[in-house]
Amino acid sequence: MTSPVIDLLFPVRGGAVPLDHGYLLFSALCRRLPGLHERHDIGVFNLRGTSTDGQFLRLGRGKLRLRCPADSLAFLLPLARSALVLAGQEVHLGRPEVHSLAEAPSLSARLVTFKNALDATTFQSSTLRFLTEQRCEGQPALGRRRIVSIAGSKVVGFALTVRGLTPEDSLRLQVQGLGGRRHLGCGLFLPTRDESTRDDA
Repeated sequence: MTSPVIDLLFPVRGGAVPLDHGYLLFSALCRRLPGLHERHDIGVFNLRGTSTDGQFLRLGRGKLRLRCPADSLAFLLPLARSALVLAGQEVHLGRPEVHSLAEAPSLSARLVTFKNALDATTFQSSTLRFLTEQRCEGQPALGRRRIVSIAGSKVVGFALTVRGLTPEDSLRLQVQGLGGRRHLGCGLFLPTRDESTRDDA
């Protein structure tokens, strides 16, 4: 029997970290959990903080969200009350809360990446193809083009919202994600903010 997918939310306290911190965060998590690199069933959202100035994310009452199978809790719980170091800044994690995935007719991802999809036209085509492969009939809408640093390389992607989702498609898209680099905050969806009552960490 397949374990249900959940979100594990850790309170975060610390100073300012780079706004582009997906690779730094995953590296820090792997130092705490050496087996994380091989766990392709775990997605790591970028940290959420209170404000940004274009270069840094200020972690006042921040959160770290991990999307994972419920049976991975024992593997991830050693992160509770631990400290991570990102770009020389210490980040402290609290005790996590478990959240079920919520159905929503509109889902948004901060960043989605596809191989060789560097412009809006190619990205739109790739999005439609992968949504079809997932048997998802939602309507995608591209957002802001973003460039992130991953292991010294620049990777291009786009923010993405998918609307008109059935409850089944909504949960499927949240579980499976879209595109690659889920360890680095890419391709992970949450209910679109103005259509969701759930905490968007």
